[in-house]
Amino acid sequence: MLVCDIKKKLQGFSLDVNLVAKAGVTALMGASGSGKSMTLRCVAGISKPDSGRIELNGVTLFDSEKRINLPPQARNTGFMFQDSALFPNMTARQNIMAGAKKKPRKERMAAAEALAETFHISRHLDKYPHELSGGEKQRCALARIMAGSPDILMLDEPFAALDSHLRWELELELAAAFARFQKPVLYVSHNRDEVYRLCGDIAIIDHGKNEAARGKWDLFENPGTVQAARLTGCKNVAAAEVRGTRLFVSDWGVDFDCGEIRGDVRHVGIRANNIVPASAAEAAADVAASFPFEIVSEIEDTFTCILMVRKRGTGLPPIRWEMRKKDRAALKDMPQELALLRKHILPLYKNI
Repeated sequence: MLVCDIKKKLQGFSLDVNLVAKAGVTALMGASGSGKSMTLRCVAGISKPDSGRIELNGVTLFDSEKRINLPPQARNTGFMFQDSALFPNMTARQNIMAGAKKKPRKERMAAAEALAETFHISRHLDKYPHELSGGEKQRCALARIMAGSPDILMLDEPFAALDSHLRWELELELAAAFARFQKPVLYVSHNRDEVYRLCGDIAIIDHGKNEAARGKWDLFENPGTVQAARLTGCKNVAAAEVRGTRLFVSDWGVDFDCGEIRGDVRHVGIRANNIVPASAAEAAADVAASFPFEIVSEIEDTFTCILMVRKRGTGLPPIRWEMRKKDRAALKDMPQELALLRKHILPLYKNI
């Protein structure tokens, strides 16, 4: 288990992370420059926090009060960078063997062969990094990390430099590798779909501060904060005013009947694919709000249609409504009124 409770001043903001990660894959999701990569660098010992402590499986890696700061090579962490960071003057075989440098040469050679087979790069073992494709480099980098039998695996946007086809291939291999690893994995990304497929827990990080890691199903169902809602793909977020058991959203001109409202709700969100025509609402009791609408603009995506709609005749900012193309065709024959269902309304509180 990893316990990371650190502070570090950065340019423009301060890192203040309190994170617990157990065996399994924990994602750090946040915008660029929010502190995700720096958190990994501090755990790996590449960067030093100003204060706090980092503990891995009961071993103290860093403690500012006790003046403990183990060097990177003594931490037994595996760090996979965006650009693979292979040694350019070594072959793939030599790179993998370098990851197991504490073992006898014969064992290192055997490990390189076995890991190359696992990650499907056996025929590339005698090639140098400049002779490998982007996906092959990342596979080699992962094999090198695993050769060292790390106590924690950390990956920083591992698919950033790959095209979509290679991303999918490597994602499948990573999922299999994570299942075998059975130790803590920290996975940095801002791609919500990638995170949802690969990770079990997710910690939102914003301007250096993080929310506690929680299960992905809970996070997507109840994001709780504006930042979490946006990072999990909610396209419609607006300020809300609580009026008894109702929420008024002035930007949309809509008054929501939400039933009991708990906590200090500041905003409300609704996912673009959870908006329905009023005629398609399951039951009137489920409807939090309905209103006549007009289409401001429309974009045809690969498999869906994206409509920007607003309350008819208001001139207010539009909201995003996504639907399958066949549903868009059917919409022409439906009454022009939208329904927002109570179960789809996301009450949002102040940010981290």
